[in-house]
Amino acid sequence: MTTDRRGNPARQRPPRGEAMPEADAPRAEPVRPLLVVGLGNPDAQYAGTRHNVGAACIAVLARRHRVELKREGRVDRARISVDGYEFDIARPRSHMNDSGSPIAQEMRRAGVPPEQLLVIYDDLDMPVGRTRMRLSGSSGGNNGMKSLITALSGSTAFARIRVGIDRPYDGTTPVYEPERIAAWVLSKPHPADRQILEAAAERVADAVEEAARVGFEVAMNSLNRWTPPSA
Repeated sequence: MTTDRRGNPARQRPPRGEAMPEADAPRAEPVRPLLVVGLGNPDAQYAGTRHNVGAACIAVLARRHRVELKREGRVDRARISVDGYEFDIARPRSHMNDSGSPIAQEMRRAGVPPEQLLVIYDDLDMPVGRTRMRLSGSSGGNNGMKSLITALSGSTAFARIRVGIDRPYDGTTPVYEPERIAAWVLSKPHPADRQILEAAAERVADAVEEAARVGFEVAMNSLNRWTPPSA
């Protein structure tokens, strides 16, 4: 073994033309959720409606982890643990269109930065049960998301999971009339669609737990490959 002038082992130089190996850079920790919120309407009459799919996903997580969502300020909230990693799940006590203020207030209370928020909500423009996760983006026309983005001073840098509920059709022509859309999202799906949405809610709960274990990126890549069951 060769040594330097101080008697220490000499660093071996690579052959001419090859670069010196670089020290391994520290690997960034994956971003994981601190607050997971499902959007919906709080009144009992809206339970099981298409617009409450996000809140239904939170209910699945509460059931799995045997916790009760209790009122804390303007949200119903509970803390769960996945492999020792703790985070909060919640649903606003306000109606969908006013979701932003309660969520922003809860984020301030718990010290949750936008990048560790995950929001789950329904999407008219995806087939029933289809799920998509993104780490940022626009409201996509969802009024609850519009309210949240406004409450966060225009920030869209938070993760979200959309669950498809499709839209009504006249034959094969999609409906865009606001009154008919409102009636659609506030109604309960027929049994076949309900089964698909229940399967989607379970899969979304899986994705939330995966995000808690290994981070948003891995959970997103896994969830976005999932195909909902057929009716």
